[in-house]
Amino acid sequence: MIRKIECTDKEIYFKMSEQFYASGAALSAIGNDKREAFWPEILKDVFVHGYIFEHGGECAGYALTVPYASQEFGGTVLWIDELFVLPNFRGLGIAKEFLRYAEKISCNVLLRLEVEKDNERAVKIYRDGGFAVLPYIQMIKNT
Repeated sequence: MIRKIECTDKEIYFKMSEQFYASGAALSAIGNDKREAFWPEILKDVFVHGYIFEHGGECAGYALTVPYASQEFGGTVLWIDELFVLPNFRGLGIAKEFLRYAEKISCNVLLRLEVEKDNERAVKIYRDGGFAVLPYIQMIKNT
């Protein structure tokens, strides 16, 4: 089951987010200060949307999505910012289920995400789901 994240999910979300950032799926780990600062944005459900995955009555993972308008793609793009399935729930199709769900939740013309090159399992899931590698170099600047 996929459901919207709720204020009562804070503790489990923080634990999963810590695992996500320590897993190599992101450039570096983050501290709880950043989670605390970001948590209200998730609960507002305006600029970022949070989801909890449940399997067999247990919390199995989470996702964060960010919709944005893109002239390049001619409409709204849904950026899948974070997608994490707890290790003991991997291989059950939960990530694939979320990708199908993400295609249906709004009027998006495109789903977009980033993945570490070495995360072969995730790359396979995304390729099998119809995702293609973009020829872009991503750049960031801290402000």
